[in-house]
Formats: sequence, structure tokens, C-alpha cells
Amino acid sequence: MESNQPLGYMLGRSLRVYKNQFAAELKSRQAALTFEQCVILHLLSANDNVIQQDLAKHMQKDKSIIVRQINGLLEGHYVERLTNKEDKRKKNLRLTDAGYEILNEMKKIANEVTQKLLTDVKEKELEVFRTVMEKIQKNGLIEDELFRCDLMNKK
Repeated sequence: MESNQPLGYMLGRSLRVYKNQFAAELKSRQAALTFEQCVILHLLSANDNVIQQDLAKHMQKDKSIIVRQINGLLEGHYVERLTNKEDKRKKNLRLTDAGYEILNEMKKIANEVTQKLLTDVKEKELEVFRTVMEKIQKNGLIEDELFRCDLMNKK
């Protein structure tokens, strides 16, 4: 791979490689979730006061796509909808016990994929990579108070 590729191309390709590897692992283990559903579960585990619109905004996805993903999680009993205390028209999303269980399984798969992809990457290289990624994210951050916590390091 050329080292002078544009940053956007390299980031996009790296994400596709990760998503494809993760999806292949999900398929090989006959897991009934998508990559996006795993991300939703992860986000909900960090905050149980989330509405669908918040997820769509944070994930930069159309609301209808998020609704389909959430409906699948509802059918699997991984997520439940609760009436919002401040606005009865809104519904908060919260992980169920089954949601936490499947999320823990997905985290194990994610760690395995990460370890596979980081083969031959030295600790110092990974440290530099993380620092650069944090700076890129900070420099381009759109304020998102709801998910401001450090989700990448949350276990």
C-alpha cells in the first residue's frame, strides 16, 4: 500500500477492512447482529437516556436506517423502549440484560478482530496511531454532549 494515499482514503479503507473482518466473524459464529447494531448496543451501554434521533445524529445515519436497526434489536429483546420523562412523545432506549450479554460477546469478537489486524504492529506504533486518531477526532469534532465520554476505552 502506498504511504502517500490521501488521509480520507486510508481512514475509509481501514474502517471497511475492520467492518468486513468483524462481519465475517459474526457470520462464521452465526450471530444475528450487524456491525451497526453492535455499535448501537455499545453506545446505549454508555448512556441509557438515548432516543433514536440522538443515535442517528451521532452515527450520522438517516433516521429510517437507525429505526430498522433498532427494530431488529427490539425483536431480539436486546433493547427496550421507555417513555421519556420530560417529553412523553419521545422514547428512550435502554439495553436489556440480554443486550448486555450479547454486547459482551460482541466485545470479545471485536477484540479478536483487533488483535488479528494489529499483528506485527508494535506497541509504540499503536500508541502513535491512537494519538493521531484522537487529534483528528478532536479537531473535527462536532459537539455531541450525549456521547462525549471516551467510548473507545469503555469496557
